[in-house]
Amino acid sequence: MDSRNQFYVFCLCLIIGVVGGIVYDVLACVRVIFGKRRKDKIVVFSTDLLFSVCFAIVCIGASFLFHFPDFRVYMCIGYAVGGIIYLKTLHILVAFLKKVCYNICTKMVEKAKKARKNSQKEVDIII
Repeated sequence: MDSRNQFYVFCLCLIIGVVGGIVYDVLACVRVIFGKRRKDKIVVFSTDLLFSVCFAIVCIGASFLFHFPDFRVYMCIGYAVGGIIYLKTLHILVAFLKKVCYNICTKMVEKAKKARKNSQKEVDIII
């Protein structure tokens, strides 16, 4: 068993796990856009399957690119811990920013609707 560079490999797996969390959040946004209902199981299943396949390809590609040793359990633990680190830190910030952006977009849409409604009334008065 080659014990050299195990910490280096584990840290790379952590980074890949964090990046995987970011990609999962992007796919969650796609899920919200295309799945209008919360119970749309086809969209949920397909995005989760797409994420799993892409994440597996990235993990295998990274293992070849960085010359990882044979499969070790600490690699899977690194991927999982990286995802958990993302969920506990960056995900909170992303969720907050998503809420802020949603509120801003909602206000803009309401203003546009109100302006359109007022312009319709002005046209009715003129006619």
